[in-house]
Amino acid sequence: MVAMLLGLLLSGIAVRADGCATCSPTALCAVHQKEEAAAVAELTPKFKSKDPGDRRGAIAKLVALDARHPLCPSLESAKLVATLDDEKVAVRLEAVKALQRGMHPDVSVGALATALEETRKELAKIPFGKGDWGGGAPGAKEDPKVVERRKARDELLGLAQQIVKGLRELPDDRSVAALADLLPTLSRWNGELLSSTADALLGLGSRDGVSAVVQRLKSAPVNDTGGKYGGGPDTTGKMLRDLLAAAAPKKGTEPVPAWDEKEAPDWEHWLAKNQKHFPAKLGRYGIEQLRKARG
Repeated sequence: MVAMLLGLLLSGIAVRADGCATCSPTALCAVHQKEEAAAVAELTPKFKSKDPGDRRGAIAKLVALDARHPLCPSLESAKLVATLDDEKVAVRLEAVKALQRGMHPDVSVGALATALEETRKELAKIPFGKGDWGGGAPGAKEDPKVVERRKARDELLGLAQQIVKGLRELPDDRSVAALADLLPTLSRWNGELLSSTADALLGLGSRDGVSAVVQRLKSAPVNDTGGKYGGGPDTTGKMLRDLLAAAAPKKGTEPVPAWDEKEAPDWEHWLAKNQKHFPAKLGRYGIEQLRKARG
């Protein structure tokens, strides 16, 4: 019986919420609530399957369930996806994508913030050594251990990028806090993630987020000539300044100071004069905010 209900829910043949006279656009009727709960119960064991494909498939089916009633996503579905601590990064990536696609925000915001912190910790555990920076003895980059480290690092960086992308779309103080905690831990060697994290904070546009970007900007070297690991001069400061210059004036701020390779501008002075243009708090992104965003 449960399997049949699940099939109907996914196919939309008989039990779609938008075809029910009792359901409303923002609330399922009692019958559909029970049917949805039965479908979630049917999928729950799949999350413990030894086959990663089964686990990814279960995530996809939960996303499909929510798609039938996008203004009232299932809290239980979101909780199930959020608790998935999978050994496979590819499966975790699918969970992150599911949470950011519009699963219940009472779960998704906190889950993505936690996932970002856990991913950062995992990245920190992967050591750097000869061959990781392009230096070392001939053939160092092809050493099996180096290749394995690089693969693991790239997978986790991709996961972190997806989480950052998700948090950027969820205007919530918890999103800002998670991104602001990540930003100072990133260096030029994580340039793409550093850029997207700063861009996400500026996109969210809260005072704390802009301040976090300015603090990271202050720590960027001026007139850097490169280091012993290669890679040329560190241009992190100019990159962050350019992101700030593109975002801040849209809020009505004074122009952002030009980047100076000889002497860093007084970023604290600029922030003190312009912080009034950014809201002190964003609040919490909840179900009503999701419904408003979806029209």
